[in-house]
Amino acid sequence: MSQPELTDEDLLQRAGRGDARAFEQLYDRMAPRLFGLLRQMLYDEREAEDVLQDGFVQLWERASAFDPDRSKAFTWAVMLFRHKAIDRMRMLGRRNRLVDSALLEQTTLAASVHASTVDEVQAAERGMVVREALNELPKEQRQLIEFAFLKGLTHHVISESLGIPLGTVKTNIRRGLLRLRDLLKGGA
Repeated sequence: MSQPELTDEDLLQRAGRGDARAFEQLYDRMAPRLFGLLRQMLYDEREAEDVLQDGFVQLWERASAFDPDRSKAFTWAVMLFRHKAIDRMRMLGRRNRLVDSALLEQTTLAASVHASTVDEVQAAERGMVVREALNELPKEQRQLIEFAFLKGLTHHVISESLGIPLGTVKTNIRRGLLRLRDLLKGGA
């Protein structure tokens, strides 16, 4: 007589009790769908692979906290991996801002030292003015504008990855752009 196939919830609870075989089965079931989700959120296969690995390490460590009365195993896992992906996007955003800042400084120095063309100096100045204006925006509006326009994320992806309603994302981006326009025109 064959044993009935275990549910994801059963496997997750067994993994929480240290059952490595149950964890392997859970990995085999969930990894493809979770990887697809991460790749969609991060737009980078390598980053998605890293987050998938980190997420399964955390899933193994936190499996004992899973409560089947509160959620399905896959839903619980999605939330855990979603938080990992958001953390990664924040880390990448900080790194990108540092690189942008260094490039801006380098461009500004190169333009002032070489003064090769007036256009380069004007472009660097415009870049500084725009960055200064962006820094004047409220943090949430600035972050949403950076996700939408600097990272190229859609409003829907931003909404899902940050757990903010889609209407709120659109409204804050619109308000931020209007405020940015006013700041660039010299308004208050």
